[in-house]
Amino acid sequence: MQKIIDFIIRKKDLLVFFVLFSISLGFIFNTSSLHKSKFILFSSDIANYTNENIKYFWSYLDLEKTNKRLIEENSYLKNQLEKTVKVNDLDSIVNPIFQYQTARVVSNNLSSLKNQLIINKGLKNGLKNDMGVINSEGIIGIINKTSKNYSSVMSILNIDVKINAKTKRTGHFGTLQWDGYDIKHLLLSDISENADIRIGDSIITGGMSLIFPEGINIGVVSEIIKQDKFDDTIMKFNIDNQVKIANIKFRENYLNIEVKLHSDMANLNNVYVIESLNKEEFKNINK
Repeated sequence: MQKIIDFIIRKKDLLVFFVLFSISLGFIFNTSSLHKSKFILFSSDIANYTNENIKYFWSYLDLEKTNKRLIEENSYLKNQLEKTVKVNDLDSIVNPIFQYQTARVVSNNLSSLKNQLIINKGLKNGLKNDMGVINSEGIIGIINKTSKNYSSVMSILNIDVKINAKTKRTGHFGTLQWDGYDIKHLLLSDISENADIRIGDSIITGGMSLIFPEGINIGVVSEIIKQDKFDDTIMKFNIDNQVKIANIKFRENYLNIEVKLHSDMANLNNVYVIESLNKEEFKNINK
């Protein structure tokens, strides 16, 4: 009790001020409805402004958590979709079931001919060599080395990486590989020059491996490269029908097709790691 009395004595000037201020406001409100209404409106505006900013602040802090949750949900839905595919003994190798898990890119190299990236998942998460890595836009690469907490991924921007791919519209299969020049384009080869390939055709994974499921987006045809029948010049026909001369290894009677990637390889963050549940079965039967 004595402490309360001592506090009142020490703060008596402040307490007197608040008492007189409250009495003054009471007189104003009782004698002037205009002042009262203005004060109420002002207080309401301050309260609304404060509440809106507080909500914005907390929603901003919660954004990263929400994104992570959505990524996890997307991965779960992919796995559930794969589980709905009915597979029998005859086609379990041809149409393997895959499962997905999320990871985040922590390092990404684009400065060499054999580019690598690092993701924040490793052996303790069940990751192994030869697992495919994709994002929401398309393929990213293939795991080639793992530690306890991290994995190294051979980027598709690596001249040693070859991907089985096909045209979505016509179903023509080919081999997709980076030529070491443009990080936005890959080269699709081994497709017959008689194939009906058009600028803008979608290119997807072919499914002839246990690394990537069939049908994952890769990119679109941006240029078609043909060999002039009358000489050895290699010509590139781009979307504007302009002819460019290029020093590209050419296989006679086959097209070289430049594919513009859907994935922005210079701006990678969240990715999915793909595991084939039938890989061991395939290895055993292929011995």
